[in-house]
Amino acid sequence: MLPVGPYIPPTKRLLSEIILYNPRLHDLRLYELGLHELRCRDPRLFDPTTLEYQQLSWENLKRTINSLINKVNTSNLPLIIRELFKINMTRGYGLFIRNIIQAQIASPFYTPVYAALVSIINVRLPIIGEFIAKHLISSFRQRYQQNDKINCLATIKFIAHFVNQNILHDIVALEMLVFLLENPTDDNVELVIEFLKECGQKLLQVSPRGLDCVFSTLNNLLHQSSLDKHTQYMIEVLFDLRKGQFKSNSAIQPCLNLVDENDEYTHMITLDDSCQPEPILDVFLYDDHYEENETEYEEIQKIILDILDKKKKQQQTIIDQIETNVETFRCTIYSTIRSNIGVEECAHKLLNMNLDPEQEKELCQIILDKCAKKRRYKQFFGLLGQHFCSLKKEYVEYFEEIFQDQYKIIHRLEYIDLRKVAKFFAHLLATDAISWSVLRCIRLTKEDTTSSSRIYIINLFLELTELLGLNKLNNRLTDPTLTD
Repeated sequence: MLPVGPYIPPTKRLLSEIILYNPRLHDLRLYELGLHELRCRDPRLFDPTTLEYQQLSWENLKRTINSLINKVNTSNLPLIIRELFKINMTRGYGLFIRNIIQAQIASPFYTPVYAALVSIINVRLPIIGEFIAKHLISSFRQRYQQNDKINCLATIKFIAHFVNQNILHDIVALEMLVFLLENPTDDNVELVIEFLKECGQKLLQVSPRGLDCVFSTLNNLLHQSSLDKHTQYMIEVLFDLRKGQFKSNSAIQPCLNLVDENDEYTHMITLDDSCQPEPILDVFLYDDHYEENETEYEEIQKIILDILDKKKKQQQTIIDQIETNVETFRCTIYSTIRSNIGVEECAHKLLNMNLDPEQEKELCQIILDKCAKKRRYKQFFGLLGQHFCSLKKEYVEYFEEIFQDQYKIIHRLEYIDLRKVAKFFAHLLATDAISWSVLRCIRLTKEDTTSSSRIYIINLFLELTELLGLNKLNNRLTDPTLTD
């Protein structure tokens, strides 16, 4: 039996043999001389018109594509895109298609990332997006007929994110839902539920009537005893998701929304179309016009990379402008609060700035941050927060959100700052500026609390006791009208 070892390309293997068996090269490690001797021994490996050269080039292309797809994640996606366009994607798109589909089946968790990767490739080379879409639809039909539920779930998840990224038209999503609900078995209904979890928000935006029909069918099935109890429970959970506008299952994460609407290329492929994948896309074929095709792709590559560079510069400019505007806004708020004026006058000046909703929430956060930075707690900030809550309902919601967000990161604050934050929110609670329902985020168990959060809770209730008294505080906490 032959020994098994790591794969070494023929060129490197031959070069290593030359260096190993040539004492002069072995001692001096002269790679250039070894390369020259290799060229003399087998010149075919350096001639683009030869079969050997093109085979080596193909193997290198295969390894590069496989390596890049295995590395891709949300943080390095733009970098991976650039590296992919540096290689000949028109020659290796069959390899790319095979690798991206295999990677998605192996790691369904990264499906949104793979779909975002394909969406960017699809803008520049639409044929790749079309071939992958056809392959997925064909694969769905085959695996459904084979009753391969696990791989079928992975495939419909990829199709759903293709719809989210506008690679595929939403009509194919509705066709798949209708097809699965024609025979509403437990497995089919589960496929429908998983599919809607992934692209329900998208369908709610682009085809609300079609989605209503699907949910009407699911509602009828919910009251049928033929379905398993677990399946019925999954349908109920799906209805809760829809009630919340699928906010917990967003169609596209902000960090993966990398294609402008004007640049999107959507393929109109239906479930009934002939979608047989090409069988010879991912195997090596000798190219009689290898050098011409390489030169042609180099021109395409230069155009694509120039476009990517321009967009990167534009995005960086926008980010810099946003950061500058935010910093300027915070400085303006700080200077207004620092001026020796009363609560009402300060609030009046801040309201006259005509803030948009995002700036209003930022204003609430700045008030809390400024309060925490003071050496001692000043009642001015509590009164200022209370005044804003009394003026506009939205400010109440902003401060309630900040209370919950602050509790999640309370361990980052030092003890002195922690006490000032507790006093600030105690004032808002004692004056009923914000709802006492915000206390739901506090769970008094050993697992759900840290030393910092316990100190924060103690200081919060000590301040509430001082402001309200024990009897009144107890009445507030046990008041049935304050609980849902």
